[in-house]
Amino acid sequence: MLLPAETDKPVSSPAPIGRAEWIRGAAGALVLLWINAYICRRLFVNPTAYMNSMHGFWVGLAKHAGTSWWHAAWWPYWDCGIPFEFTYAPLVPGWIALWHAITGISHTLAFQSITGVVYSLGPVSLFVMAWILTRAPGCSFLAALVYSLTAPTQLIVPDERFVAAKFWDARRLYLMTQWDDTPHATALALWPLAILFLALSLQKRKWRYYIPTVVLIALMAAASEFGPVEAALAALCLLFVYRRQDWLRNLGITAAIGAAAYAIVIPFVSPAILLAIGRAGENGRDLGFSAGSFTALALVAVGWVVLWHYLRRWTSDWKLQFFALFAYLTSSVPVIAEYLHRQFLPQPGRYKAEMEVALALILAFGLRPLFRKAPAPLQVTLVLLILSLAGEQIVSDRRYANLVLQPRNSAETVEGRTSLWAEQNLPGLRVMLPGSIAMWADDFTNIPQFSGGSWSKAYNPEQQAALFAVYSGDAGTALEWLQAYGVGAVAVSGPKSPEYWKPYANPGKFDGVLPVLWRAEDVTIYKVPQRTASLAHVVPQQAVSGLEPYVRALDDPSLPQAEFRWEGPNRIHVSTMETAGQIISVQVSYHPGWHAQVGGRAVPIHRDPLGLMWFQPECNGACEVQLDYDGGWGLRIYRGISFAAMAGLVVVPLAQLRWARKANGGRRP
Repeated sequence: MLLPAETDKPVSSPAPIGRAEWIRGAAGALVLLWINAYICRRLFVNPTAYMNSMHGFWVGLAKHAGTSWWHAAWWPYWDCGIPFEFTYAPLVPGWIALWHAITGISHTLAFQSITGVVYSLGPVSLFVMAWILTRAPGCSFLAALVYSLTAPTQLIVPDERFVAAKFWDARRLYLMTQWDDTPHATALALWPLAILFLALSLQKRKWRYYIPTVVLIALMAAASEFGPVEAALAALCLLFVYRRQDWLRNLGITAAIGAAAYAIVIPFVSPAILLAIGRAGENGRDLGFSAGSFTALALVAVGWVVLWHYLRRWTSDWKLQFFALFAYLTSSVPVIAEYLHRQFLPQPGRYKAEMEVALALILAFGLRPLFRKAPAPLQVTLVLLILSLAGEQIVSDRRYANLVLQPRNSAETVEGRTSLWAEQNLPGLRVMLPGSIAMWADDFTNIPQFSGGSWSKAYNPEQQAALFAVYSGDAGTALEWLQAYGVGAVAVSGPKSPEYWKPYANPGKFDGVLPVLWRAEDVTIYKVPQRTASLAHVVPQQAVSGLEPYVRALDDPSLPQAEFRWEGPNRIHVSTMETAGQIISVQVSYHPGWHAQVGGRAVPIHRDPLGLMWFQPECNGACEVQLDYDGGWGLRIYRGISFAAMAGLVVVPLAQLRWARKANGGRRP
């Protein structure tokens, strides 16, 4: 039987916390906060930048977003233009922009400070959740301490070759400061609090718990696409350890909370974005869902049944049952991917972060019964040993943080120099930049890129295929794609370049083919030949049937030229001469939210095989076209749902309270 038995005891609500308990809990939380803030304190004062990361990506997004968080906006800087909602999960970039506006510090320092806050609060939230659910401050503190100072995943699914000493690695700090895990870690820091309030919601069934749960899950989803998956994994484990009689009611409450949270963030996690994420999982960088995924799920189910069978014999404590199932489920994702080469979630290796949270809990609370049976002298010496090891590790992690958080001038890096040169010498020209240079370019500048976006939720799949073709194809093939997408210059990072990812299969393929504009540190910018640098072109309608006829038409000197001008991120103006049988092609990604007008007359916009826009203005002479972006009806519906859901969190509880008071004769229920 998969569900708890009918005779299982109900899950009891925790008793009110006394003053002495609050003092002990607050002390434990403050100690954990100090430990983690002490380790990473340079983040709060030193705008250190690691160029082999997406840090500049989020900073650039925060710099240029303006008020795009609240209304329809086009993002012209990456991937030939994309809807703003497709840039990235909004919480961390929005937080950067807000913190910069409040404090006046640089956007980069704002990001580093936010990273420090997230790093410091993650273990604190884990402690608070475990302490309030279990009322065991000692074990809760130990779990948070293990999470703060160790990397248990390195004993089970190591990042590299197995070395037992890597258990002591500052892996969480490494991932957040040198790689791309601050948004993911933000969702993780909120995760324990979401678990706590979901548990209280199922126990007490009151709005005072429902509302924080909805808000926390919504914030997790706004921080990272991992957030909703984390919430679902924890909810499944919680539902399972609650008694069978309440299964349907608890499932209904959980589903309603999840639906409300999704409604709040739906503009940034819309069905279209989820489809884009699914497409990205099939592009070779991530295997996505496959036939083997069903095998992986079956393996998880078998292990779950076996664990649940023996778990109920081991303990009747629902909290310990939850921690065990939680550790099993989160561990299954990276373990099955690592050793059986099957996956049922995208990027399974990234779930080592979730695994570390769960392992810390089961390690501390699983060993608790043995510790309590030990003689008092052994208990005391074990505590002293743990504290001694923790002291050593705090010193070690602090030394590592001091080493990696050395100040540096990011503008002097190859990413900064390349981007700044392109902005100064190629104004307004669309440029293709490689790897880490593309990730950082719009931190230093506001140049429009052929690349630059996040592949994991890329809006235009044809543009992504073209980008891959430029990286992997020969010079002739690459040149055709570059011209088709209006790229006026292309940067190539060679094998000796400090640019980290070096995405070109043959970095020397443009030598002797394209003229060199600039070269430094084995990064070369080549000029791409263009008849015109404009992103608008008058071509025959048959030209937009495929790559080759389109490129031929772009080079046809007999066709009139068109002037292209951005008038803000949501408006384009095109001026040209056009005759019957000709159309205007605009090298900007197509979206149904774009609308064209010629002399006050609406003109339908179409999508070509490259994912770009074209329309037939029927001017027969001088032609002035205005294109405006409003996000389309889908975004308007999603934003309406979002605002309604946020309003509902306030209106519905107040209305219920008013009805309850009326039914109670005006007295507070």
